[in-house]
Amino acid sequence: MAVAASKGYHTPDGLERAVVDLVRVGTRGHGAGVRQLASRLMRSVPTGVQDIESFRDAVHQAIAAGSDTTELRYVSGAVPTEGESAQPLVDIDLLPDGEGLVLSNDVMVEFNEVLLERSRADELRRAGAGLTRTLLLSGPPGVGKTMAARWLAQSLQLPLLSLDLSSVVSSYLGTSGRNIKSVLDYAKSGPCVLLLDEFDAIAKRRDDDSDIGELKRIVNVILVELDRWPDTSLLIAATNHRQLLDTAVERRFDRSLVLSLPGDEERHAILNNLAAGVERVDTGALVLATELTSGMTSSDLTRLWSLAHRRSILNDSAVTDELLSQLARQIEDAGPRRDKLFLTMHNKLGMSNRQIAALMGVSHPTVAAGIKRAEGA
Repeated sequence: MAVAASKGYHTPDGLERAVVDLVRVGTRGHGAGVRQLASRLMRSVPTGVQDIESFRDAVHQAIAAGSDTTELRYVSGAVPTEGESAQPLVDIDLLPDGEGLVLSNDVMVEFNEVLLERSRADELRRAGAGLTRTLLLSGPPGVGKTMAARWLAQSLQLPLLSLDLSSVVSSYLGTSGRNIKSVLDYAKSGPCVLLLDEFDAIAKRRDDDSDIGELKRIVNVILVELDRWPDTSLLIAATNHRQLLDTAVERRFDRSLVLSLPGDEERHAILNNLAAGVERVDTGALVLATELTSGMTSSDLTRLWSLAHRRSILNDSAVTDELLSQLARQIEDAGPRRDKLFLTMHNKLGMSNRQIAALMGVSHPTVAAGIKRAEGA
């Protein structure tokens, strides 16, 4: 298990990092990027700020003061748009945030190799070895494919361009090939990380008779683009359905990685990251929550934690109590699994029968009986 290094501002060099990021985004002339950074500064106040609440208030007022200003144009090129609607075809994030990414160790090893290649690019080019230019990420929904793209872009200090291929194809059928090509050309005009989400929407097997001819032609375009992709930018394709991809397309990628559901270590690391900076967190409860969340994705865990955090504020309670309450109520009304949970909460967390009963929404005699059954088992 590996955890991505924190890029937050609550570190010894947090204030210096915040200033550098602000200058980097501001000089690129992108108002949305400045607002993204300002929002992050309010969430993660840099170390060295004395009056945190006054700082947050001042940043908030600065955002509000500039909300009516004209949006500055992204200076690296004209953003491609759909012809009739003139809507941008690609989302641009000049300050991608991948903080808190947790993936298996073997995947993180590959990601760190991609970063190392970029830091030694000249050496690799002189040796004729080249760099990783294209990366295919596959796995079930919610395992961190989009977050991984953000983390790579953040680590490389490159803007992240995101294109949801399923929406482009469904919305602009008839011109989808031209639109996709314009986005690819734009991404090649300057260093960036380009994320092609729902990649199977355009890269399906060409022997699939259910697809129209245009989509088959798009596959041929993608094959050519993957071969010609420059190493100044990193192209990342993400799919939940790797088995649908055309085999020729899959072979064109420099690296192909499968992201799996997080194991016990990864889930515990994700919960620890979510708990960072939150008050009244019981570490023992996080261990128990890890045991109760087997089969959940990182996205599931984030939603679960967000709900527990909101409820803890509304109810003036500990966030881990709310988290366990949510998880406990997902267990069947009665049975060995619930009895074991009663026993674990009693022994490992030192909770009384009445405390457990309050969390579970049952009577304390029910808890006592369940603990006895679990001890006997």
